[in-house]
Amino acid sequence: MAKVTTLEKAAGRLQKRGPASFDSSGRRVIRHDAGKLPEVLDACQEALAEQALELNVFSYANRLARIYQASTLPDDGVRRAAGAVMVHPIEAPLARELIGRAAIHEKFDARSGGYKPCDPPRTVAEALLARGHWPALPELSGFIEGPTITLDGRIIDAPGYDPKTGLFGAFTAIPGYRRPPEHPTQDDAELAVAALLDLFKTFPFVGDADRVAMLAGVLTAVVRRVLTSAPLLGMDAPMPGTGKTLLLESLAILATNRRASVLSLGHDDAETEKRLTGVLLAGDAVIGIDNVERPLKGDLLCQVATQQYVRLRPLGASGMLNVPTHALIVVTGNNLSIVGDLKRRVIMVRLDAKTDRPEHRSFNVDHLASVTERRGEIIAHALTIIAAYLAAGAPRVDGLHAYGGFESWDRMVRRPLAWLGLPDPLTTSEALRENDPDLEATRLLLAAWHGRF
Repeated sequence: MAKVTTLEKAAGRLQKRGPASFDSSGRRVIRHDAGKLPEVLDACQEALAEQALELNVFSYANRLARIYQASTLPDDGVRRAAGAVMVHPIEAPLARELIGRAAIHEKFDARSGGYKPCDPPRTVAEALLARGHWPALPELSGFIEGPTITLDGRIIDAPGYDPKTGLFGAFTAIPGYRRPPEHPTQDDAELAVAALLDLFKTFPFVGDADRVAMLAGVLTAVVRRVLTSAPLLGMDAPMPGTGKTLLLESLAILATNRRASVLSLGHDDAETEKRLTGVLLAGDAVIGIDNVERPLKGDLLCQVATQQYVRLRPLGASGMLNVPTHALIVVTGNNLSIVGDLKRRVIMVRLDAKTDRPEHRSFNVDHLASVTERRGEIIAHALTIIAAYLAAGAPRVDGLHAYGGFESWDRMVRRPLAWLGLPDPLTTSEALRENDPDLEATRLLLAAWHGRF
């Protein structure tokens, strides 16, 4: 038998997969023959899947998308910090480019009687996008910009794609961050709580429960991407300048290392929901609704708080998408009013400087600069608290009632704090029900009926 040469061995690797094969270097070759569109689309999907992480291509919310750091930010009613990380949908021109990078494309040339290189046809890119389902591609559930911990206690602190959660770690090494001990103790968690409380010691919280509600916000900021649901956080004070926005920005820096994406309320609920749809589709990690001056309500806000996904229609599109809701939403306002079903879905943090001009107060420390500098340390403290509770077997806490609809948040945020003997962060929100104008109107109506009949 004749000896097989290296070149012949390489040629032997040319395995047909419909219209696709591989060249001598192992690169996929896709031939665009007439009547072979389904096979061509299959081959294009496989080519993208083989290089998905290198090309930054994922399946996200029923469409192809990639993660990118925005250099220019549109003025669409949302204010984002420079360098914001977002999820960007892949349209046909970009899909055509990516398919071209993923494989060699050829078409038959009748004049030469053989195949010649070509660009992927636009119709192929459009047809691939129109499929709406790409099982070979990695499924993206969202991105994280700092370490987090899963419901089973696994810490994710390495950049890149995590296939178990579908999260992409869009971060590099964080100064000051140290992975918590493998088996943290309750003592470790108590030390972490003390450090976090010290970070916010200059803020005029109304009571201890409000301080704990802020700690709950810190833990939520770190783990929101892995939670199926989480309540909104409300920052309330009787006067402007008390520190509500500082607390909002603190949580955003912890989650993303930059200030929050701030959503301005529209002139009505419909306009607000359009803007909220935009930030959810973009995958923002922290959404601030700042300086709310009217009673806050809305069906979409309620759904975002309690549901893992919501069905949304992008602006200008006809189809509906299943969009993840795992963003931390923080609402600020003076004498904040939450009404309707939303009031059960909000954790309040109340501030009161007990002065007519709280903005005139002076401090020795730049709080946001301190949070930025100590970000890695703060994240490690938050992870330690949760990891210690899970390592102890996630024990029940006597006297703590269930929080229906927020089971994962209850397990990862509320119960670890209560386990350490801290007040229940939900107690700060009891006044929302008492001050609800709808409930007050109902009381007046029933009282009038009782008086008349």
